[in-house]
Amino acid sequence: MLFSRVKNSRDDMFDREYEFERITSAIDDGVPLIVLTGIRRVGKTTLVKVLLNEIDMAGVYIDARKLWSIHANIPPELIKKEIAKSLDARKSYAPVMRLLHSLKSVTIAGSGVEFKDKETDLIDVLEDIEKSGERTLIVFDEAQYLRYSNYDYTALFASLNDNYENITLILTGSEIQILEEFLGFNDRYSPLYKREHEIVHLDRFSKNESLQYLREGFGEVGLEIPENEIEDAVEVLDGIVGWLREYGWLRCRGRSHGVAIDEVFQRAKRDIIDELSRYSTRYLTIMMAVADGYLSWSSIKAYLERAEGKRINDGSLNTALRNLIRYGYLEKRSDGYHITDPVIERALRHG
Repeated sequence: MLFSRVKNSRDDMFDREYEFERITSAIDDGVPLIVLTGIRRVGKTTLVKVLLNEIDMAGVYIDARKLWSIHANIPPELIKKEIAKSLDARKSYAPVMRLLHSLKSVTIAGSGVEFKDKETDLIDVLEDIEKSGERTLIVFDEAQYLRYSNYDYTALFASLNDNYENITLILTGSEIQILEEFLGFNDRYSPLYKREHEIVHLDRFSKNESLQYLREGFGEVGLEIPENEIEDAVEVLDGIVGWLREYGWLRCRGRSHGVAIDEVFQRAKRDIIDELSRYSTRYLTIMMAVADGYLSWSSIKAYLERAEGKRINDGSLNTALRNLIRYGYLEKRSDGYHITDPVIERALRHG
């Protein structure tokens, strides 16, 4: 179902055939490292999870952002446990079960997949997977959060890139500049410098794709929605499938057009406040300034100084703006700064 939160197969996923085929083609060609980028809520997580279910290979899914939010640091021991947890959750899939039966380091107990030796480390597990002969995908969703670890995962990825034939890494990232800096494919001092990889970018839907998505989604559940309301939703939600899905799901729950749009805005505002509060309250103030139409550097500074009731150092503002661009919240255009997600922009103005 197109409006469901959890999607298990390509039948549940709208479009994305081109990106799906690019990834599977890269896997078939033996590309060791695939990077999937795109702004927040365009469907990266859905795509990789469907891929893990559809492809005839064992798969591991690790949510790096969730690990960071819980543990702050992400040591290799934690990744090792996540591999076991993911394999256990996915053992109903034949390729995963084939892998589990081939691994010497784990056992399938009543409580789940466990390591036979408590001293087994992450490298031991990866070497065991490699020697099993079973081709395996390991997905790190929002992989840029691995940079917060005291462990150098780029060195590990470089080693897998050079020496492992049976493991393919897929790294997703919404904070595209941060992910690029973390991986350092063009940084001569990075372990991944010039290493083989494939980058696949997931863009927002076009207007026609968005219209078709909502029409098909409502058609699945036999819900007749006026065309003018569908067109208005697409105009407001701007091709970002996460917001389109939220709108469709709310309409299926009986909300009117106006109420559904309002609830999407409320959800967007809660999300951005939660996300930015992890960094700095100043970042939220800057986002509100831009949402209110203060696009130039000088107008943003004046807005910020009024909000904080004190003078703001130029360097401090420059750092904040640069970070908001790196994190994927803002972009710099010829006429000033703009919020990348128009739903977030409207939500911040929405009150």
